[in-house]
Amino acid sequence: MISISSIREYMFCPRKFYLRNNLDKESEENVFLNKRLKQIRIDVFDLIQRNVRGLKVEMSLFDIRSHLKRTIKEVLDSSLSFLKEQYNIGDEIDKIRAEIINESCFIIDILSLKSLKAMQSLESDGQKIAEIFFPTSMYSYLIRDQNLEIIGSCDKIEIIDGRYYPINIKTSNPPVAGVWDSDAIELVANAMLIEQEFDSEVFVGFIDYVKICERRPVVMDSKLRKGLFKVLHEINEIMDGDLIPETKYVLKKCESCYYNKLCNMNEEDYPENVLY
Repeated sequence: MISISSIREYMFCPRKFYLRNNLDKESEENVFLNKRLKQIRIDVFDLIQRNVRGLKVEMSLFDIRSHLKRTIKEVLDSSLSFLKEQYNIGDEIDKIRAEIINESCFIIDILSLKSLKAMQSLESDGQKIAEIFFPTSMYSYLIRDQNLEIIGSCDKIEIIDGRYYPINIKTSNPPVAGVWDSDAIELVANAMLIEQEFDSEVFVGFIDYVKICERRPVVMDSKLRKGLFKVLHEINEIMDGDLIPETKYVLKKCESCYYNKLCNMNEEDYPENVLY
């Protein structure tokens, strides 16, 4: 079975995917840490959405913003404290906390304005507004499909009028227009799992780029689906040891990559546990 996280990592950098699958336990722990940080972000954003339900139509913009911030810092501090002990990241924890707080404040500022306008226009409290803004959803719903040989969980699945819409949440910088190819491939994998699980066609999904608080659509067309199968084939070749992908140098990715020095080696110079 190929996991959605493997697809994501392969699309980010095939060489990194190859090295990570042939390296030590420390590398695996870094992957789990990143997954946990993403889940913390999703939990915080979900808390903001739930806070919308407690808004009242008579609230000022200041009151709305204050209400949406309720318990976020407490929840975040609790989650990061556990992470700090488990993964020994004491030196980085303040930076991580500041990043998540800044992302949250940006979302809250935009959502506060939208909520104020919606409540005034509809003369309704936050409970009604939340139903409009945030459809019924499932979070981190794990699906496996034996035919596709894929397993993974979608960040969020929204259900509107009986149709299912996969939503992936990204904290990275988005492209100027559209979505990154890697994000689209990951999303179509989620869409095909949803189709099998719920026996329902998925025509479109969305990428939520939280840094700019913007949702961008992705049409699940045949070209994108074929692209996924090509990626799955190459991942299987790497995992079976039949393919060692070439290094493609990208400045921002490579300079901060854990495997930077290994990529600059010749294959015969790799440590024994990398290739076997």
